[in-house]
Amino acid sequence: MLSGRTLLIVEAQYLIALDLQHTLDHLGPDKIVIALNPGHARELAGDWANCDLAIVEVERELPDHIALVGELLRKGIPVIGLTADSDLQRHLNWFAGTPILLKPAPSERTLAALASLFEPQKE
Repeated sequence: MLSGRTLLIVEAQYLIALDLQHTLDHLGPDKIVIALNPGHARELAGDWANCDLAIVEVERELPDHIALVGELLRKGIPVIGLTADSDLQRHLNWFAGTPILLKPAPSERTLAALASLFEPQKE
């Protein structure tokens, strides 16, 4: 599903980012770039500028993270939000088509979110 693709993970807790990377590694991505916050992600932009997927930590009190999600979506990059805020989608309704994973995000939920973005929808 991710064979040859570049992925961006933006997550302040490095162990969570590594867990996500471990979950995704067996899907064959070409490169996974981990950034601690949106500023760090922008510093590393040369490594992921044309990425195929971003997983971004999103909380209502982190406006830079929300802005980064908006930037990525406007570029046509699929995004999966990662949050501890169970009401996030209700408060940010423009996230409607963006899968949101609640922390902690077990690998099976992460893989299901990926499938919702990359597998053709059955009619």
